[in-house]
Amino acid sequence: MEITNIDFSALLNMVDTFYNNAWNRLILILAIVGVAWPLILKVYSDYRVKAKEEKLEKRLSEKIQNLNERNLEIINKKSDANIERTEKLISKKLKNIDIQLNLSKGFIWHFQATICYDNKQYKGALELYFDAVEFYFKGKDEVNLQRVIKYIKSCYAKVKKLSHLEEVENKHLDLIKKLNEINENLRYKDVINDIEEEFDSAKKRLKEVKN
Repeated sequence: MEITNIDFSALLNMVDTFYNNAWNRLILILAIVGVAWPLILKVYSDYRVKAKEEKLEKRLSEKIQNLNERNLEIINKKSDANIERTEKLISKKLKNIDIQLNLSKGFIWHFQATICYDNKQYKGALELYFDAVEFYFKGKDEVNLQRVIKYIKSCYAKVKKLSHLEEVENKHLDLIKKLNEINENLRYKDVINDIEEEFDSAKKRLKEVKN
C-alpha cells in the first residue's frame, strides 16, 4: 500500500493528537492524584489519630474507673473503720456515763443510809444500804461496796425486830450471790462468811426475843 503525503500528514496529526490527549489525561490524573492523595492521607491520618484517641480514652476511662472503685473501696474501708471507732468511743463514753450515774446513785443511798444509821433507824438504814449495794455493784465500786457491807453487818447486830430482818432477807441472799460471782481467788471468802454468820446470829437472837 502506498502512503501519500496527505495520508502521512493525517497520520502525524492523529499520532500528535493521541499523545496530546494522553499527556493531557496523564496531567489530569496526576493533578487529581496530587490533590486527592493528601486528602486521602489526611483522612487516613485522622482516622488513625481518632482510633488512637478512642483507644487511649477507653484505657484512660478504664483506669479512672478502676481508680474510682479502688478509692471508693478505700473510702468505704476508712468510713467503716471510722464508724467502728466512733461506735466504740460512744459505747465507752456511755458506759462511763452509766458507771458514773450508778456511783452517784450509790453514794446518795449510802449517804442517806448513814444518816438513818446515825439516828439509830436501823430498819431504814438496812433498806437504803442494800439500795446502795445494787448501784455499787453496777458501778464496780468495790471499795464503797465493802464499806456498806460493814454497815449492813452492824445493822444486823442492832436491828430490834425479826420482821425487819425478814424484809431484807432476799436482798441479803442476793448480796451473797453477787459476792460469790466476783469472788476470784477467794478474795471475798471472809466477807461472805462474816455477813452470813452475822445474819444467822441476828435471826437466831430475834427469834429468841420474839419467843
